[in-house]
Amino acid sequence: MIFKPASSFKNNGDKNEKIRGVWMTNVGVSFLHHTSLLDNVFNHLASSGYNRIYVSTYGFGGTIYPSKQVKSILFFVPPFTNILKASEKKAKRQDLKLYAWLEYGLMLSPEDEIALKHPEYLLKTDSGKTIINGFVWLNPEHPEVQKYILAIISEVAQYNITGIQLDDHWSTPSEFGNKTQAMTKLTAKVRQHLKEINPKIILSLSPNPYNFSLNKYNQDWLNWAKKGYIDEVVIQIYRPNSAQVKQAITTSKINYLPDNIPVGIGIFAGNFDNFLHPEEIQKQIAVAEKFGYGYSIFCWEYEILGSLTHYLIKSKSNNLK
Repeated sequence: MIFKPASSFKNNGDKNEKIRGVWMTNVGVSFLHHTSLLDNVFNHLASSGYNRIYVSTYGFGGTIYPSKQVKSILFFVPPFTNILKASEKKAKRQDLKLYAWLEYGLMLSPEDEIALKHPEYLLKTDSGKTIINGFVWLNPEHPEVQKYILAIISEVAQYNITGIQLDDHWSTPSEFGNKTQAMTKLTAKVRQHLKEINPKIILSLSPNPYNFSLNKYNQDWLNWAKKGYIDEVVIQIYRPNSAQVKQAITTSKINYLPDNIPVGIGIFAGNFDNFLHPEEIQKQIAVAEKFGYGYSIFCWEYEILGSLTHYLIKSKSNNLK
């Protein structure tokens, strides 16, 4: 039974504890909520030594809470329930830090209501193209876009969460031109807005390695960290083997982050029909820890965590306090 607690693990609640997280998709957390398994899963995660859960709160299909800003599909916002609120309560009961992961950032489906109603909000290339990598992208300089983003931040910040996480989609593709300064200014606005609403909420970022983020997506996250706009970085090092993970960490520039920024390595466990072997995932975790960093695993599903539990218990029972 994959939900059986591993009693050798416990969280110490230390604010300086290493990041040991998992990302949960909006589909996954909604399914677990609807099937009444969410509490079991959170218990299993906490018992297995994880301390953070990054739950996709705003992504494909909308939000997992009733929003005045975003139209969502019924699966994520069924009547008489609130999946984010339920996650909040269950995470608190298990002493897990819950982060609202705003997965879509400035990215939208071309069929999204906002994109269809307000094409003036969207970025365009010099040739008039609006779709890059299958998505449209909101203009970070447009005043109404800024209001929209800050309104979502306001909604999410009302929940009892540890943090809000932005990721590699908190960006604009370079095909739309140099928007680095615009992204920096918008990130500063989000930081200030969040500080005014609830200064205790952590602003986390999960970017790609720095050069790729800056050159391809106008995401100057080193600058953001140095300016104090972000509080935590979980860098996506999605590689097929531990040797490539080690190389990517070495060249990622995370060693340039301020010492007060908690750092985790994002590890890709595979997709629904092509999982990495648990031993390989454990090797990648070991690489992250050898550098002195925490880690977070994407994406969490039954098969992945169930297979990993044995290896995590075996290798980490003497390390986690």
